[in-house]
Amino acid sequence: MPDNKNKRCPQCGGGIDIFGTCRRCGREWSEELEEDELAEGLPEGQQYPPEVKQVGTHKPRRNRFTKSKSADKHSLWQIDASDDETEIIRKRSLMRLDSRKVYNAMGLALRAHEAEKAALLWLSRLWEFLPEEEQKALTPAVEHLKRSFADVKLAAQAKMNEAARMEIALEKEHKAARSSRIRLMSEEAKKRAKEAATKQITPGEDTEGFGVPDLVTLDPKALEQLSREELLELAKAKLSNLDQEKALRRRSEKPTDDDTTDE
Repeated sequence: MPDNKNKRCPQCGGGIDIFGTCRRCGREWSEELEEDELAEGLPEGQQYPPEVKQVGTHKPRRNRFTKSKSADKHSLWQIDASDDETEIIRKRSLMRLDSRKVYNAMGLALRAHEAEKAALLWLSRLWEFLPEEEQKALTPAVEHLKRSFADVKLAAQAKMNEAARMEIALEKEHKAARSSRIRLMSEEAKKRAKEAATKQITPGEDTEGFGVPDLVTLDPKALEQLSREELLELAKAKLSNLDQEKALRRRSEKPTDDDTTDE
């Protein structure tokens, strides 16, 4: 099949397709116009150049700061030190999606390789029972199958290499995610400790034994006249009253929905 990428129609300057005709006007390509033809938009006697030079793309030079294609492909789910928990979960989902595609492609390529290997094995066994005429008729198919077997083997090897690179990238990102989560947990623990240290203690709140309890008013003379059982009952009653008063005080200090006002 001829390569017509550099050819142009001398009449209109359009590109030439694989059949040697102009994509714009349908004219068959030739280097020069015929005697009775005129180029569109040009003075008489002039024509468009029949061939143009293809300017090759400049290949960028690689250095130690140049990222590889695999790095650019994995940049969507590479975990940074500043990522929060939500971003880590999102990137890990993309990581699992890409890795599943790579592993599935590797498995299918290996199965295709094994299938072609089995087909060649069965054909080699069949070859002994075929007459010479059928062997000649089947020879092109066997040759194509051998060539296909070699190409599929190369594809399977490439997919295995890609899966190995993916495994290394996954291990690296798992370590990065673990480090980021440890950092987030440490920051959360420091935040809670700071909040606990600056917490304001309201009057009457339990201070783990450091608060000053309210004294109970008891008459010493009345205590001398009471028996031991009566003293226990009196102490229980006083403690019960203190607990009720404390609960009522907390309930009255707790804000309710009715206390909220629109700003």
